[in-house]
Amino acid sequence: ERGKGLETGLGKDEVCVMDPSDFPKLTGVRAGLMSRKSHDLMSKGEAITILCVGESGLGKSTLVNNLFSLDVEKSAAESVLPTLHMVEKEVKFLVDEVPFSLKLVDSPGFGDTLDIEYSFNTITHYLDDQFEKMLSDEMSVRRLEKTRTFAGVDVVLYFIAPHRLKGLDIALLKRLHHRASIIPVLAKADTMTEEERMEFKQVVKQNLATNGIEYFHEPLCVICSPSAVISKVNGAVVLGRDYEWGTAESELHSDLKELRSIIIGEGLEDLRSRKASLYEHYRQRKIIARNRSILGRVFKIGFNIALGTALVLFVQNGGLEMIAKQLEELNKKVANKKLIKNSDGKNSKRK
Repeated sequence: ERGKGLETGLGKDEVCVMDPSDFPKLTGVRAGLMSRKSHDLMSKGEAITILCVGESGLGKSTLVNNLFSLDVEKSAAESVLPTLHMVEKEVKFLVDEVPFSLKLVDSPGFGDTLDIEYSFNTITHYLDDQFEKMLSDEMSVRRLEKTRTFAGVDVVLYFIAPHRLKGLDIALLKRLHHRASIIPVLAKADTMTEEERMEFKQVVKQNLATNGIEYFHEPLCVICSPSAVISKVNGAVVLGRDYEWGTAESELHSDLKELRSIIIGEGLEDLRSRKASLYEHYRQRKIIARNRSILGRVFKIGFNIALGTALVLFVQNGGLEMIAKQLEELNKKVANKKLIKNSDGKNSKRK
């Protein structure tokens, strides 16, 4: 007999409730998940798309080289977008044995052209186009792996000249901050003293807050060098610049390490989350606009159908004959009025 021999000591309608402490402890789950994530990381790697914005001569390419410890110009496959005057460079390398894919987008410095508005639109149109590609890919039946790898811009490194934040910077940042995550980069920090750096950081933060400009991370001061030098302090080979008073080291005397940690370290997932949030806002706006357009077209088609149906019913119910009779009666009335006028005119002449 099924269940025979099981002594529970419970009545017919009683339920056995176990104490949580009686459940067996699960072990090894965390290790398994970490192992899976580690395997995916080593096999698939990481990817990031960086857009560099700022006036010419602030060391945009040099900073990227210093961040990833490689020469992007020599390693990257370059593609120029002639319609936008943007340059995309893609390069793959290893970071601490992790495969890494980088897409670097270099925008024209807005001192390179006389038309500032054109330079601004070039950058904003590029960012909008990236979101549009993401939306198009999302709605496609078959999606390309490369499109998903470099979907959208993860971060905008906005370069600001030392000692001065210009009105042009604020005007462009207002257009960019709701399109991508922005990290203000205070370039050539070796031209400022420690006190000047701190003061300039506060000036930039205050101006951004006053103008309602959101940023992913507070301004970072960077010192970049196209080549390694021998430190005058300890004789070590370091990235930096030599001066009579000593060596300005990129890693030691600037925020280069912190910026690297944000971009390819602990801040990478936060950048992706922020990009997903911005894309979601773009997607909602686009879908709402498309739905309104569809509703407008449906209303127009429905109106035309209703109008056509009404005309058919009007004709079937003798509407045309009715109009013809009314026109005939109207013509008779007009003719009678003319006769009356003519007769009155003749009578007045006789008198």
